[in-house]
Amino acid sequence: MNFQDYEAIDFACDESFQRYCREEHEADMAFWTEWAGQHPGKTAVLEEARQLVTLLSARQGGRMEQLKHLQDGLTQYERLQQALEGTLPVLQEEPVAVSRHRYLRYAAVIGGAIILAAGGYFFSRQRTAPVSGEVAAATIISAGDEPRKSVILPDGSSLVLRKNSRIELAEGFNRVNRDLTLTGEAFFDVVQDVRRPFMVHTSAFDIKVLGTVFNVSAYTGHPLMEAALFRGKVEITCAQEPARKIVLQPNQKLTVAAPATGKTAAAAVLKVVPLDADPVNHKAREIAWVRNRLEIENEPLSDIAGKLEKWYGIRIAFADDAVKQYRYSGTFESETVLKALDALQLSYPFNFKMVNDTIIISK
Repeated sequence: MNFQDYEAIDFACDESFQRYCREEHEADMAFWTEWAGQHPGKTAVLEEARQLVTLLSARQGGRMEQLKHLQDGLTQYERLQQALEGTLPVLQEEPVAVSRHRYLRYAAVIGGAIILAAGGYFFSRQRTAPVSGEVAAATIISAGDEPRKSVILPDGSSLVLRKNSRIELAEGFNRVNRDLTLTGEAFFDVVQDVRRPFMVHTSAFDIKVLGTVFNVSAYTGHPLMEAALFRGKVEITCAQEPARKIVLQPNQKLTVAAPATGKTAAAAVLKVVPLDADPVNHKAREIAWVRNRLEIENEPLSDIAGKLEKWYGIRIAFADDAVKQYRYSGTFESETVLKALDALQLSYPFNFKMVNDTIIISK
């Protein structure tokens, strides 16, 4: 199949590409990651397609209501096209049948009237950091006893800290550097900035990042430390072999096994191995701790906010009461809180920003 001729809509309607976007199947993830790397000219189209898949996964209203909106939208689209061509026919008692291929293509575009309202916003919007500023002095952020704690960094990157884990942001973070030190485990979604690589320091290795999604497990005193890559590329320098640069590809991880008692530090074992996929659901075990599924079915944003607070370990407040009544449906798995809010935004737009440790939602 010649995917080079595909537009964003075609990619978004491809079931394999959808599974890749939702990280549901390792083979699909590996295929599309490799294909994207071989066709850098399609980067913008693939990103647009990924956002379309996200949009289709989180729309306003219940799923039956979404289907009705979709069917109505298809009929309206057909009539609009005919009107533009000057061939608008007399209304028929029965709707004109639409082929399955065209149905799938338009599904990603229309999906109901709400998408038409958000269309210009969606395609022109670039992700911007909901926080601003820089870190004047070293700052420590800890998850404490919370199972998961979401953190939005000043550069717009986000991460989820596991229980009893912490990060320390270097002085001048988001001004002269993007360096942090991790103790414990965290799942990262890093905003790209080629001028200032994102650096994660641990006791066993340092990770250099431009923009990617990865997980790091580096507990002090634990015999095994890991860095697992899901999207993008990272370069790792190990404390045991500082002259060696290890570059991970998606669906790979580096394991660093501590030397046995009584052996020298140089005896630590470094291995690059595939991610450990669950044989039942084919998902990576490395992020099982952050991957639990959150399902929303036609619920008001006020109720959704309460779920997100518990899910991501971050406080959410409202600046406007009206926005609390916006209703959404969707399923979230392995997303950061920013990606979850981004997905909700696309179907019924609202604004949000980070103030201290709280996300403020407004119209």
